[in-house]
Amino acid sequence: MTNAEKVAVRATIFQHLAGIVLAPVVKALADRGVFARLADAPAGIGIDEIADQTHGNRGYLRVALRLLVSCGWMVETGDAKYALTTEGKIAVWLAPLYSEAVSFIPKAIFLDDFLFGKSDRAVLPHLQDLVRRAGERWGVYTEGNTTAAKVHRQTARYLDGILIGPSMVALAREGVFDLFEQAPDGIDPKEIPGNPRSLACVFESLESQGWLEQVGNRLRLTSQGRYAAQIASSYGVTVSYLPLFEMLGTLLFGAATFPRVDESGGELLVNRGMNVWGSGGAHNNYFKKSDEIIIELFNRPLDQQPLGVCDMGCGDGSLLAHVYSIVKEKTTRGAALDARPLILVGADVSKVARRISKQRLRKAGIPNFHVIQGDINRPAYLASELERLGLDIHDLLHVRSFLDHNRPYLPPANYICGSRQARTSGAFAYLGEEIPPDELEENLVRHLRRWAPYVGRFGLLVMELHTLPPQLTIANLDRTLAVAYDATHGFSDQYLVELDVFLACAREAGLAPDERFQAKFPPSDLATISINFFTAEALKQ
Repeated sequence: MTNAEKVAVRATIFQHLAGIVLAPVVKALADRGVFARLADAPAGIGIDEIADQTHGNRGYLRVALRLLVSCGWMVETGDAKYALTTEGKIAVWLAPLYSEAVSFIPKAIFLDDFLFGKSDRAVLPHLQDLVRRAGERWGVYTEGNTTAAKVHRQTARYLDGILIGPSMVALAREGVFDLFEQAPDGIDPKEIPGNPRSLACVFESLESQGWLEQVGNRLRLTSQGRYAAQIASSYGVTVSYLPLFEMLGTLLFGAATFPRVDESGGELLVNRGMNVWGSGGAHNNYFKKSDEIIIELFNRPLDQQPLGVCDMGCGDGSLLAHVYSIVKEKTTRGAALDARPLILVGADVSKVARRISKQRLRKAGIPNFHVIQGDINRPAYLASELERLGLDIHDLLHVRSFLDHNRPYLPPANYICGSRQARTSGAFAYLGEEIPPDELEENLVRHLRRWAPYVGRFGLLVMELHTLPPQLTIANLDRTLAVAYDATHGFSDQYLVELDVFLACAREAGLAPDERFQAKFPPSDLATISINFFTAEALKQ
C-alpha cells in the first residue's frame, strides 16, 4: 500500500472511533431536548441554562458539549454560550439515526460471545438489520461536495463505527485475521469457527468498507483490509468503554454517583481485558522510545546508577518486564547484575493488577522484584512502604505510563477558583460535578509537586496522554483520535490536558524535562502522547 492509502484507512478508523463515542452523546442530548432548545436560540445557550433546563450533570454536560465543538457541530461563543454551527444544524437533524445505532450497544458489548459462542439468536436479527442499513449508507445522501453532503458522509462513517469497531475487535481477538493473513488467496467462510450467519453479517459490513472481497466461494482481505486488520487493536480502547456509553444517559442526566466497581473490585464501565489488549501494541512502541533513557541511566558508572526501578501503577507488569530486559541486554549494568542486582518495584492500588504483575514477573523468571500497594496521589505512603522493604525511595528511578491523568481527584485545599489563569481548553468532571479548568491545573501542579522531592536523585520517566484544543481537532478530524480520547476519559473522570499545559504545570511544580529524551506522538502539533524524563533540578537550586 502507498502511504496515502494507509492514511485513508487510518482516517476511516478515526471516524469510526469518533462515531462510537458521539452516537450515544447525540442520542442522549437529543432525547433530553438540548438540540431543540439550541435550534430555538441561534445566539446560543449558556451551560447553566442547559443544566437547569435539562436537570443535567453539569460536569459531564460540559464534556459532551466540548465533543460537539471538537467535531465542528457547535461553537462556544465569547460570552460562554453554546450555539449550533451550520454543520451542526444538519447533523442534529439526523439524530434519530444515532438512536438506531446506539440501540445495538448492549449487544455490541458481547459481540464476541454472539459471534463465537454457543448461540447468536439474540443478536442476529438486529445485526442483520444494521448491516443492511450500513449498506444503504443509513439512508442519507452522501454524494457531492455541498455542506450537507459532507455532513451526511461524516454521519454515515460515525454510524458505521458502532458496527465496525466491535466487529474488528472480536475478529482480531479471536484470531480470524490471523487466518486471513495465513491464506492470502482467501478462506472458505465455512472454515472459520463461529456462528456462520452472524459472521456472514460482519463480513458483509467489512465488504461495504472495501476491506473484504468475495472471490468465488472464498473471502479475502483487500490491501486496505489487511492494513486495517494489522492495526485492528486501534479499536480496542474505545470499544472497551462501551459499557460506559451504554450508561451515558444516566451519566448526563441521572444519578452520576452510581457504582463504578462491583463488590470484588471489578470495573463495571470498562472491559479492562479488552482495554489492555487495545493499548498493548501502541504502548510497546512508547516503551521502546523510553529505552533511550533507561540505557543512558544504566550505562553510567555503577555507583552513579539507580538501585532499581519503581513503576507506580504497574498494571500487568509489562513495563517492568520490558525495563528488566533492556537493562539486562543493552547496558553495562546488565553485565554486573550478580554484583549489583536490579531491584524492581511495582506499585498499584488494584489487587487484581498486583496479582497479575506478580504472575508476569515470576513467569518471566525475573529476580529481585517486589509488588506492593501504592497510590499515585500518595508518594509519601510509597516511601514508607519501600522503607518497610529496606529500600530508599530516592535510590530508584521512578516510571509510570498513562497514569497521571487517571489520578483520583483531590480538590486543592484552600484554593479560590479564579486565582490562576487557566491555559487548558479541556472539560473536566468528577462524579458529574464540573471541575473548573483553573482548579484542575492547580490540582495537577500540586500533584506533581508532591512527587518532586522523591525523584530528585534519579528522575521520573512519564508517558502521558493529552487532549487537543477543539479548533485544532476540527481541522484534523481525519488525523487524530482526540474526539475518542476526550469522550472515554472525560466521562470516566480522567483529566487530559494539552501537552504544553502539562509541561508548564510540571515546571511550576519544580520538575524540569530533559529535552534530550523528550518525544511526542505524532511528532507534530497533533501530539496526544508524550514521553518526558523529569528531574527536580529546580528544587536543588
